[in-house]
Amino acid sequence: MINGLFTLRGAWDKLREDPVLKFFAAGVTFYGMATFEGPLLSIKSVSALAHYTDWIIGHVHSGALGWNGFMAAGMFYFLVPKLYGRKLYSPRLANMHFYVGTFGIILYMASMWVAGITQGLMWRATNADGSLTYESFVETLLALQPMYWTRLVGGTLYLVGMIVMLYNLLMTARGARATDGVVDVVVERDLVPAVPWRTIVLGKPVVLTLVVGVLVGATAVVNGYAGTLFALTAVTVATLGAVGASFAQEDGKTSWHRLLEGRALLFTALTAIAVLIGGICELIPVLTIKPAEVANASDIQPYRALEVEGRDVYLREGCYTCHSQMIRPMVHETKRYGDVSTMADSMYDHPFQWGSKRTGPDLSREGIRNPSVLWHYQHMRDPRAVSPGSNMPPYEHMATSRVDFADIPAKMRALRSVGVPYTAAQIHEAQADAQAQADGIVAELKAAGAGDAQPDTQLVALISYLMRLGKVGPAPKPAPAVAASKPEVAPVGAPHEGGH
Repeated sequence: MINGLFTLRGAWDKLREDPVLKFFAAGVTFYGMATFEGPLLSIKSVSALAHYTDWIIGHVHSGALGWNGFMAAGMFYFLVPKLYGRKLYSPRLANMHFYVGTFGIILYMASMWVAGITQGLMWRATNADGSLTYESFVETLLALQPMYWTRLVGGTLYLVGMIVMLYNLLMTARGARATDGVVDVVVERDLVPAVPWRTIVLGKPVVLTLVVGVLVGATAVVNGYAGTLFALTAVTVATLGAVGASFAQEDGKTSWHRLLEGRALLFTALTAIAVLIGGICELIPVLTIKPAEVANASDIQPYRALEVEGRDVYLREGCYTCHSQMIRPMVHETKRYGDVSTMADSMYDHPFQWGSKRTGPDLSREGIRNPSVLWHYQHMRDPRAVSPGSNMPPYEHMATSRVDFADIPAKMRALRSVGVPYTAAQIHEAQADAQAQADGIVAELKAAGAGDAQPDTQLVALISYLMRLGKVGPAPKPAPAVAASKPEVAPVGAPHEGGH
């Protein structure tokens, strides 16, 4: 960012006349802001507040709209007139686009920053006795409504600016012809002297990297004190080696890095090796080390047939974009959602549903916290009927959209291929098990007053999945008949946090 902006030193007056420079200057500025905020959000205390909030939305859109969007707009304004050999149709419209778009981005970012900090503080607020100040999740949504309207205005302004740009470019290209040009290209040869590849492969940076790598690897196979010694030695060797190599560079002689850049194949090979080393270092612990709760989870059963279908409905409707399934080890989260999430909770999830945003509450323990099937049935069909203030859209179509139980065995076979321990008998009996569980849920719904519930619907399948969340113990045996035994449920009017 600094490099880009300082390039304009002595020529800032051109920003008043050239809309292309306006977009590029703003683009690199937003780039700098976004890439500074990213490391800021990696600080543990900051991440604890910002994670799952709208702050992250504001952060990524400052980069997406301000950096990528404005840089792209500047490129379009520069290239289209060149391609058609004409001046830009209206520099005034381009300038208007810049100011309208910038104002829109600022509104968007600021509203999401404020919304995110508000969310984080309200979620963690506690009273003097340790209880949650805002027990209902909906209270945070009501507080954020002005920010969401501001976000809508900001996004609309940005979109209007893009539409203005499209009109401006179309008018520039209208009636023009593509132009042919002649450009003199200076070809410089023999910039890099021919050097044998062995000289590059056995160069000082490679040797230094190997030595440091061996020292770092030694820390994993020795005891604690020796490991610390090896680690300090590795840091010392790396630092002194890099400084020494820099001072040892002879004036007028091509550097090792410049020689490597001239060998595309060798450069690609060494880059691939570096990437593979990093990937292997990340994968080995995951593949070889099992947390205690997973290693001792022999009694944990995978999803039943109907729950597999319900999870597919959950994915297809995008529920993971508004709900998380990851309870962090923080007091306010365990008070609101239940026990901290473990690896065992999602060991059979492909893909996992940890989520990245909480427009609605966490669902990790939903089957325990709210086991009322009638509440979920009503909530999906008309969220505000059971959760006033919710901004969740209704999913009435799920009550009539059918699922085909005949497809479930194929899905279970696919899950078995990635490690889910389904037996041949479970797959063979999947349709009957799904039907039995669906009939049991429908019987419970009808007993509670939902007489229009049908067993082979998306809504019933989704309810079965929600009822399973948080219950990582042994799965219940398939019901032997249509009239399945009625499980314990909370009263129909049981309180709940209120969806989104």
